[in-house]
Amino acid sequence: MSSEWIWVDFENTPHVLFLEPFVRALRQDGWPVVLTAKPQSQTVELATSRGLIVETIGAGELTSLAQKVLGGLGRTARLLRWVLRQGKPRLVISSSRTAGLVARLLGIQGIAIVDYEHSEHRTLALGSASVWLPDVLRTADLPWFTARVARFFAGLKENLYLDAWPQDREGGRRSCGITSAEYFVVARPPADTAHYAQDRSGSLWFAVLKALSGRPEVTIVAVARNDRQRARLRADFTGVSRARVLDTTVDGPALVSAADLVVGGGGTMNREAAVLGVPVWSVFTGPTPHVDACLNAEGRLRWIRTDKELAAALAGPLPGRLPGRGPYPDGFASILADIRSRLGAAP
Repeated sequence: MSSEWIWVDFENTPHVLFLEPFVRALRQDGWPVVLTAKPQSQTVELATSRGLIVETIGAGELTSLAQKVLGGLGRTARLLRWVLRQGKPRLVISSSRTAGLVARLLGIQGIAIVDYEHSEHRTLALGSASVWLPDVLRTADLPWFTARVARFFAGLKENLYLDAWPQDREGGRRSCGITSAEYFVVARPPADTAHYAQDRSGSLWFAVLKALSGRPEVTIVAVARNDRQRARLRADFTGVSRARVLDTTVDGPALVSAADLVVGGGGTMNREAAVLGVPVWSVFTGPTPHVDACLNAEGRLRWIRTDKELAAALAGPLPGRLPGRGPYPDGFASILADIRSRLGAAP
């Protein structure tokens, strides 16, 4: 393959959602875009369900620090061999640490999108000409290797795809068997393999759901991050009334849009809810994300990080829906303009 192609790497499930609009726009420009994916959570399944053909490279669901380090090095080596077989691309677009390292080693120009300043993205930043972040992070304390290439876009990363996502709240509720009289809670447990995972988050999350399940108007649907977590949730939810665990990969934004409340362990689903006007209770107890601190100040996200905060939330009425946060079309347009400028003329 000649250098007239673009490489996009999905290292985790949310990457599929916010990078897909750029894949489609660049293909409309005439660029061949080749996709790789790490089999982490539902990354490959989600890409396939979105009609994207990916080359699966690496191993997923690594738990210990040693496994993650060795798995990351192993995936980097496999990606290196894969890129060398294809011929170096004109550009790599990702939020992937391993793809960032490959870009650095091979001198490939990179563009990245991130939104959590406390995650480890040193190799991603060092391998990128631009690292795009939501504009609320202008006031965050960014690490030097990110700050030197940081650029900021309007809105959240979830606006990049949700602003154009077809929403059907009532249809989503009907597909879940939820009536207009029910208060629908969508629950996403905390990540249990991330380097910032905290056991306290998991116990708080379950305590919230157990308390909410005692209210007759509440129906709870839990969305696991992987098969292992799904099996554990089924066991934990035995005997918990009005709560069930989804068995398959679902259209996350459609499910969130149908909800009255999201109880999340942090990350994309919480922020999807904020964009769509669904209130969020977050049990994330890791280093506070600046984005979530801003959403809390806006009244969109409520922290449940202590027993006192849990008691206060449960003592009041259940929250109602809010106005959406967006749209922000300039956010997508500014990143796409940067990509196009670095590519030059279409092939």
